Amino acid sequence: MTIYEYEYLMKAVLDDARRAGERDRLLLEARRARRARRQRLVPAPPARRRTEMGKIVVSENVTLDGVIQDPAGDQGFQAGGWVGLIGNSPQLAKLALDEALAAGALLLGRRSYEWLAARWPSRSGELADRLNSLPKYVVSATLANPAWNNSTVLKGDVLNEVSTLKQHIDGDIVIAGSFQVVRTLIEHDLVDELRLKIFPVALGVGERLFGETSDKKPMRLLDTQTLEGGIAYLTYQSVRDA
Repeated sequence: MTIYEYEYLMKAVLDDARRAGERDRLLLEARRARRARRQRLVPAPPARRRTEMGKIVVSENVTLDGVIQDPAGDQGFQAGGWVGLIGNSPQLAKLALDEALAAGALLLGRRSYEWLAARWPSRSGELADRLNSLPKYVVSATLANPAWNNSTVLKGDVLNEVSTLKQHIDGDIVIAGSFQVVRTLIEHDLVDELRLKIFPVALGVGERLFGETSDKKPMRLLDTQTLEGGIAYLTYQSVRDA
């Protein structure tokens, strides 16, 4: 092949490559134009409405006869101190940590809030860090300046406040202690789940978890565990379609 034939052949190859590149460019522009026309003709899907709601979870230490008063024994109740040191029970400590890590917020009455707020801000560790950082909502008409980190006072109607809270918080909204708030929410079917750690002791006196209700409140047993020390850990779901 002479030098002239070689040059002619290379020119032909380059011309073919340029034509192929131009053809690919035109095809890509045509596809983009068709896509743009379809997008103008087909309306964009509507924004998804938020359908998930927060879940009100009541988590309590309870005696066999339903007493929840003064489990730690530092509130002056004559029969207080029936739980003992939870730190001495790895199972109870793990349950507390797992529950705190899964929670989206805490919901408390004023007395339970003040009891917790006097203890946890000065503590360290994974559980303390989680409790101190969680949003905390306090049902109270008298608490003015909550000092615990991320605390908000709910001073309006408790039913409206909690219903609004469920619409704006994802995950579990955990209530501990706060038996008056718990009774109100159970009466008005706002509690979604009960987690009860039942200690093998009966006191005969003291504030109990459940009060009188205007109607029966059916529950569905979801899970049972037997913990060290003979403690029964029961999880119930409220049944609203019964």
